[in-house]
Amino acid sequence: MLVRHFLRRLFAAALKTTLRISWILLCLALALAARCWNVRDVLIEGHIYFVDGDCYSRMTRARMIAEHPGMIVRHHDFENWPQGITTHTTAPLDYLIVGLKDVLEVMFRVLDPKHRNLLHDQPLDLAGALISPLLGLAGAIFLAWWVEKFRVRFGSAALLIYAVSPILVHGTLLGRPDHQSLEMTLITVAIGAELALARGSAVPLSAAGERNWGIVSGLAWSLNLWVSLYEPVILLAVVLALWGCLDRRSFWSRSRLPGAAVFVGVLLATLALEGWSVEVPNAEIRAYFANWEQTVGELLHLNPSLLFAWVGWGVIVSPVLLLLAWRQDRRALPLLVLLGAVVALSVWQLRWGYFLGIVFAWTLPWQMQAVDNAAGLLMAKAAPAMPGPVQALLKWWVVWPLFVAGLWPILNDWDTRLFPKDVVQDQQMMVRVELAALRGAAVDGIGANGGPFLASWWLSPAVAYWSHQPGVAGTSHESLPGIVDTAQFFLSTDPEAAAAILRKRPVRWVLAGDPGQEISTSSTLLGLKPVGEPLATTLYDHPENAPDFLREWEGQAGLQSAGLRFYRLYEVIDDKLPR
Repeated sequence: MLVRHFLRRLFAAALKTTLRISWILLCLALALAARCWNVRDVLIEGHIYFVDGDCYSRMTRARMIAEHPGMIVRHHDFENWPQGITTHTTAPLDYLIVGLKDVLEVMFRVLDPKHRNLLHDQPLDLAGALISPLLGLAGAIFLAWWVEKFRVRFGSAALLIYAVSPILVHGTLLGRPDHQSLEMTLITVAIGAELALARGSAVPLSAAGERNWGIVSGLAWSLNLWVSLYEPVILLAVVLALWGCLDRRSFWSRSRLPGAAVFVGVLLATLALEGWSVEVPNAEIRAYFANWEQTVGELLHLNPSLLFAWVGWGVIVSPVLLLLAWRQDRRALPLLVLLGAVVALSVWQLRWGYFLGIVFAWTLPWQMQAVDNAAGLLMAKAAPAMPGPVQALLKWWVVWPLFVAGLWPILNDWDTRLFPKDVVQDQQMMVRVELAALRGAAVDGIGANGGPFLASWWLSPAVAYWSHQPGVAGTSHESLPGIVDTAQFFLSTDPEAAAAILRKRPVRWVLAGDPGQEISTSSTLLGLKPVGEPLATTLYDHPENAPDFLREWEGQAGLQSAGLRFYRLYEVIDDKLPR
């Protein structure tokens, strides 16, 4: 009898462990697959394309480092030509991309020695495309390990949200080599470290454990500050304020000193390697920054419907549930404060949504524990004689269905992405065709013949990357002087005013695209209403009326794709520029 009972318990434990590990592996696979859902928009006709202009700027930096190992890129001469910019972008993600490129090259040499794979000759582009999904997977692995180590109930819910939340997926999307993906992973680790150090864990820490987690915390926060001096600074300030208000004595304990030393050491190393990258904005940036913000999607305000699509309906009751959970675990209160902070910041700027998704995922175990406790109290009052196993089963049928119901907006968002309407599919196909035309203009026109160029600011980083030539505009706020000149050029109705900009920014090429988007964006940036026929319209729709100093490139036919024209490329004739 005892042997049978022992075997039964052993089998039950083995089955439970197997199911738990299987769920974790499923969520990790789902996390990686979700971040690669846009593969058809990244891999087009054997070439790798990136999600937005910032990604191409990052890849230009990575290429510079791959060509000159060991360098730290502090100046961008490929944007805001000819002055360039002193950039606030930092080295960690650059070197991660280049390091992954080296790994991929070794893999290709072993697995594809005959160069049959089209990606064999594009290891840098492939590394840039893969780096963010891999960072997203790393964050999910850390979260899975953390909830297992500290035996966190309902940690599987947090892992599922981390895997499929649309905003977290977008931040670590295939083809999006952006510093925010590295920030997101480091913030995930930093929050986990702070929760481990906070009192209330089911698995108390030893002195060595506190020291080790303090080192993890110091390393995660300092690396985050190396990556960016914007979001991590604000989040760290909130965390420090919480420590100061709720548990000041623990924060200043001796076990935290090694972590503080690591934090300071990394910051000093950052300063030595990168220098001080913060500069006072010049007059032109101050004058146009507010208008420029209105043209950048991630700087717009949050639409409430997006909030539900990101994390589900559960966010509505999160404050109440976290307050209820506070009675059982003191860590619920700082999580509530942190969640409130990132929600408010996301309402201000959409770019904070990445961190909102991370914090919400961390809060889920505490929220679901509160629901579980409430369900237990109700059942104890309604049926006090009910056996414990039966109560546990009934509570399971209360907690998890509520969680799944709250996922409906997320599932609806994924349904729209994976199964778009016919009109949306046609638009996506048109974007792919347009990208091929843009690449043709950059490679066959500007790149093959050489010389700086002037193009719309959202196109310039891609053209610069493909052509290996510098552009007047860029996607960073430091490039605002070049962006303003580009907007004034395309909005101009006076050839002499346009010529003055070309002389000021000595370029050889002008790339004209969709005049509607160019005029709308330029008008918003400059705060001006277009009058007459702007040069953007003339160059695209009426090339025969272009100024004498702009001559259409002889290879215009190469800019057509699938029988459609998306761009016109003009060569600047210096001899005909009015003086």
